[in-house]
Amino acid sequence: MPALGSRSGYRDMELFIEEVEDVALADRLRIAIGGRGAFRRFKDVLGGDERSWSRYHRFRDERQRGRARAWPAEEGYFPHITFFVKPSSGS
Repeated sequence: MPALGSRSGYRDMELFIEEVEDVALADRLRIAIGGRGAFRRFKDVLGGDERSWSRYHRFRDERQRGRARAWPAEEGYFPHITFFVKPSSGS
């Protein structure tokens, strides 16, 4: 899978912020991701809230798995699935 740079990670942060229900936390995170050092500031803001930090990691990990699953299909690779039918014992 090719390196995607920081663009996908930044997008993950943006999408996570949209799901944050705590308005004050969401506002702090929006401010944190502005400009250089966005990843560090985002981490620093979330670091003060263990529950949100864990939620973000689950969210980010699932997005990364989704990108990893999509990449082979985007490159034209599709799994070959073979189904085996077990013969009935009465034949």
